[in-house]
Amino acid sequence: MVRDLNMDTEIVVCPIVREPDGLAMSSRNAYLKGEDRKAATVLYRALRAAESEIASGVRDSLELQRAMSKMLASEPRARVDYAEIVDAETFEPVVRVTRRCYAALAV
Repeated sequence: MVRDLNMDTEIVVCPIVREPDGLAMSSRNAYLKGEDRKAATVLYRALRAAESEIASGVRDSLELQRAMSKMLASEPRARVDYAEIVDAETFEPVVRVTRRCYAALAV
């Protein structure tokens, strides 16, 4: 249940199925063609950049955000609204990764 909105809703997180180039298989991504489709793969590369930083021991969310933002900035077609590290339960931004978290992108 979404507690703060008093709605009987459950969020179920499932694995993302990806194309060989990392683009998520989705009905919306199916509409992407040519350069737009190629540019969209920067999202996956940004997530992988954060994953790589975590694997090397980085836990500071600002450093993880910088890694994602740097990758996103490499794609001229990308317009970033946000790149955050959030708590997996509350979706609130975290300062440091000490528990289960997600990388949240709006690009």
